[in-house]
Amino acid sequence: MGLDAETEDALWAVYDAHPQAPEELVAAARLAFEGQLDGADAARRRERIARWFAERGGG
Repeated sequence: MGLDAETEDALWAVYDAHPQAPEELVAAARLAFEGQLDGADAARRRERIARWFAERGGG
């Protein structure tokens, strides 16, 4: 299992800013990584999908 899109995007942003990555960018990448590890990103994705189906009369 690889990184989710949020984490991947955050890490690429830090890479692109290297070697002058601002502290805010590093902090955002850290939060994205923590969100993947603790399941918060997956929970938000499931909620988004459920809301999408509910809006269309499904699920």
